[in-house]
Amino acid sequence: MSLEWYFRMEKDLRNQLPALTEPFGDEEILFDTNTTEHHPSFLFSVETEDGLENFCVINYDPVNQEFYSFHYHEDADLEAKVLFHDMEEMVQFIQDSLYEHLWDRDDDEKEDEDFDGAADREDTNGEFAGFEGDPEEEAIEWISNDKHLHIEERSADGRQKYAIHLKMGIDKETGDGVLYRNTYIEDEDEPEEKLLFYFKEEEAEYLRDLLSDYLSHMEGPEEQPR
Repeated sequence: MSLEWYFRMEKDLRNQLPALTEPFGDEEILFDTNTTEHHPSFLFSVETEDGLENFCVINYDPVNQEFYSFHYHEDADLEAKVLFHDMEEMVQFIQDSLYEHLWDRDDDEKEDEDFDGAADREDTNGEFAGFEGDPEEEAIEWISNDKHLHIEERSADGRQKYAIHLKMGIDKETGDGVLYRNTYIEDEDEPEEKLLFYFKEEEAEYLRDLLSDYLSHMEGPEEQPR
């Protein structure tokens, strides 16, 4: 059993840590290791007012020579093992994990604010007013992992930052596909915009082809062999 690959990946991760942290602004990713475990690990956390919050753990199996982690799929109530074959896959997983952690933290803070507001509106019968979920979203079964993107654009007017949340679902009643897109724009009067895009099963293949056309166009024409 050798830890050579583990230590090589640790060195590369420490070198890439500044670039890995850059998309998150003031959030600083703290990186630690633990080689006392049966499967040594990389530990990633962020510091908050309440202390350190771990958001990602990556283990190394020295027998099978593989890095792995676990991702919990909330809608399917399933924990899947994720294998990493190179540094690019690992960095992407770490960033996605932090996006998901920050999104969940924001949701928790918003729920606390909503609960405090609902408590202020408690009626004389001791029942809470206006504390219901979105009926439109309750009619949707979510079938994909949440996708979180952070986009930064520069223009003559300055720098614009976007946080985008995407996921796919199915309307429980009609069977129509539903694409959920929630956009948060920093420093805007109305920073949040939610979109639910519905489509029929027969449209799905055409939508896939259209997205493929868009990606091909953005990547540019392939160089023809001489």
